[in-house]
Amino acid sequence: MKSMVKTAVVGAIAALFVASAAMAGGQQPARRGAGMGPGRPGGPGGFGFAPGIVRELTDEQRNQVRAILQEERGDRDGRRGGMELRRELEAELLADVPNDLKIEDLKSKILAAQAEALTKHIEVQKRIAQVLTPEQREKARARLAEAPARPRARRR
Repeated sequence: MKSMVKTAVVGAIAALFVASAAMAGGQQPARRGAGMGPGRPGGPGGFGFAPGIVRELTDEQRNQVRAILQEERGDRDGRRGGMELRRELEAELLADVPNDLKIEDLKSKILAAQAEALTKHIEVQKRIAQVLTPEQREKARARLAEAPARPRARRR
């Protein structure tokens, strides 16, 4: 009975891992030009909440947004541990005898890192939004409302 419970727990965690990897794999690849990577428009820490608004920024606004993103990039260097935590989790899930306590600990650490990254992302987006004029924010809200609810299919 205990073995069945352990197998069910490991199976559930493996399913969670596969789902998170699938979600991460569904992100769009970086494009040339504006780009979609970290700190770039559309990427984590980027200007993704206002599609197309970047082209309408004045030079001064662009410089302000660039400064905000540069600052965020410097802060992000200390948060690279999330990738290492995921690798540790993968390794533990693939162990001959996975340690359930270690898996739970890693899961908690990954969730905490994700929450921290989301908090930082929100802070950066709020700062960037304040660089926009009221008209630009209104236009960005309108574009956001018109944007599809889910990301476009990944092209290869």
